[in-house]
Amino acid sequence: MKKNFWIVAGVIILIILVIIIGGKNNLNDKGPIKIGYIGPLSGDAAVYGETEKYSTETVVNKINAEGGINGRQVQVIYEDGKCNGKDALTAASKLINVDKVKLILGGICSSETLAIAPIAEQNKVILFSSFSSNPAIANSGDYVFRNGPSDSDVAKLDANVIVKGGFKKVALISENNDYAQGVRKIMVENFNANNVQIVFDQNFEGKTTDFRDVVMKIKEGGADVVYVCPGSSGKPGALLVKQLRQAGFTGKIHGNFSLGTPDSFAVGGTYLEGVVLSDGVKNSPALEDLISKYQQKFGSKPVNATLLGLSFDRANVTMNAIKAVGYDSGKIKNYLYGVKDYNGVNGTFGFDKNGDVTGGPFFTEYVIQNQKEVPFVQ
Repeated sequence: MKKNFWIVAGVIILIILVIIIGGKNNLNDKGPIKIGYIGPLSGDAAVYGETEKYSTETVVNKINAEGGINGRQVQVIYEDGKCNGKDALTAASKLINVDKVKLILGGICSSETLAIAPIAEQNKVILFSSFSSNPAIANSGDYVFRNGPSDSDVAKLDANVIVKGGFKKVALISENNDYAQGVRKIMVENFNANNVQIVFDQNFEGKTTDFRDVVMKIKEGGADVVYVCPGSSGKPGALLVKQLRQAGFTGKIHGNFSLGTPDSFAVGGTYLEGVVLSDGVKNSPALEDLISKYQQKFGSKPVNATLLGLSFDRANVTMNAIKAVGYDSGKIKNYLYGVKDYNGVNGTFGFDKNGDVTGGPFFTEYVIQNQKEVPFVQ
C-alpha cells in the first residue's frame, strides 16, 4: 500500500514540475524577442556603429509600435565590438551565453565578424553583417550572412579602374586590419595579373599621424598612382593624402569609401580634391528618403549612406524571417538562404550558398569635387 502511495505521489510531483516548467517556457515565449547587435559604438569607428544603430532602431521601433511580432516586442541588445576581434568576441560570448540570443546583427568591421563567426557557428546563432567585406567571411559557416559586397568584388572594381587608367607603377598603403588586408590581397592579385608594377607596399596602424617616411618612399619609388586603404576610420587615410600633396606629390590618388566620409573631409579638406574612390550606388529614392530622415534627426548626413541602407535592409529582412518562421535560428537560416529577390533600399538582393549577397552592382566609382562625391567617368 505504501509502495503504491509513493508511486502515485511521485507521478503527481512529476506532473506538477512539468506544469511549472511548461508555464515558465510559455511565459518566456510571451516575453520580448531578444536579438543581439555588435559593432563599434566607441572610438574612431563609432560613427559607423551609430549609423547602424539608427537604421536598426528605425525598423524595430516601427514593428514594436504596430504590436511587435506575434504579440511579442523586439528588444535589441547593443554591444560594443570596438572594431576589433577581442572585444567583439567578448560581446558575442555575453549575447549568446547570458542573453541567449539566436540572432546577432554585426559586426561592421571585418575583424569583428571574423572573430565572432566561429562561436556563432558553434552555437547555431545567426550572424548577419552589413558591412564586413573580407573575402574569408564567405567561408565562415552556414549561419553567417552578409548583404554588403565582398572585397573580391569591390577591390577588383578599384584595381580595374587603375588598370584601365593606364597606370604602370602603383604604391599601396593599407591599414593593418582584416578589412584593409583583404582589400590589399585582391589588389595585389589584380595588379600582378595586369602587369602593373607595385613599387611600394606598406601597412600602417590606425592611430598613425606622421606619414613623412612613407611619403618620402612613395616619391622615391616613382609611383604614378597611390592607392590608400584606411580601415576603421578615414582620418589616417586623409592625413596621408594631405601629407602627400604637401610634399609635392602630383600623381593620382585612389582609395576606398573611407576617404569620402565627413571625418576624412574634416582632416583632409581641399587636399582630397580629385581623389577617386569606390562607394555605394546612390540612385535609390527610398535610400534618399532614409538619409533625409536621418539628417532631420541628427542635423547631419550619415557617415556612409550605403551602410545606412544596408543595415536598414538587414533589419527588415531578418524581422520578416522571424515573422514567417518564428524565432528559431535554424529556420531563420533556411529562410535567408531562400531569399533571392528582396527589394531593399540599396537594390534587389538575395543570398548564395555561402550566405554572401547576390544582386547589385552595389558599389561604383566616384571622384571628390568640392568635398563631395560625384560620379567618376573614365
